Amino acid sequence: MIPLVLLRPQPGNDASAARAREMGLTVIQLPLFDVLPADGGPAPTGPFDALLLTSINGVRFGATVMAAFADLPAYAVGAATAHAARVAGGHERVITGGGDARSAAAMMVADGRRNVLHISGEHVRPFDSLGMNIRRHIVYRAVERDMAAIRAVLSRLGPAVVALHSPRAAVRFSSLVPAARRMRMHIAAISDAAARVCGKGWASITISDAPDDTALLHCVETLCIRAG
Repeated sequence: MIPLVLLRPQPGNDASAARAREMGLTVIQLPLFDVLPADGGPAPTGPFDALLLTSINGVRFGATVMAAFADLPAYAVGAATAHAARVAGGHERVITGGGDARSAAAMMVADGRRNVLHISGEHVRPFDSLGMNIRRHIVYRAVERDMAAIRAVLSRLGPAVVALHSPRAAVRFSSLVPAARRMRMHIAAISDAAARVCGKGWASITISDAPDDTALLHCVETLCIRAG
């Protein structure tokens, strides 16, 4: 069985690594970014008729803003983000989307929402607002780690499965690995978007059945066993 390389930002990297090790996988933790709080300025005043949550980090760092709008329904992109919102408490109505912002936006439009507060990170993949007025409030940012040190680790790496949790991570990882070394690495991408921007020349590229960490790790498990 070949090892798994986890690039997910901290603190989520530790959570993914723990689950992967419970599955019997050998894990190399190599987070590309650290997720830190961001000063998004004064809390928005609205009026709003819904919240949009597009990541667990948005819930983690946006708790104060969410609490200020506890009476509004919160639309989460997927099951993991919805679970985090429910655990955080304060919102009786947490609606789970189909795995991405587009599906959550469609549900909000169907429910008659028009003015939406999007609690987000500094980098957000564009999506169609479907005519709604969506105001972003940034509560976290992903800061790059020492890429020279990460490049040195990757240069010594043998055959491995690499999990890509986002398009941004895919682009950055691709820039760190020269073409000559890519045939030793199998890519497990969390979404079509991440797979599209990870470049070419890898031993294989497999897309997770669903855009969440649980599904991605099951995809990784299969690859680690099959490729090893």
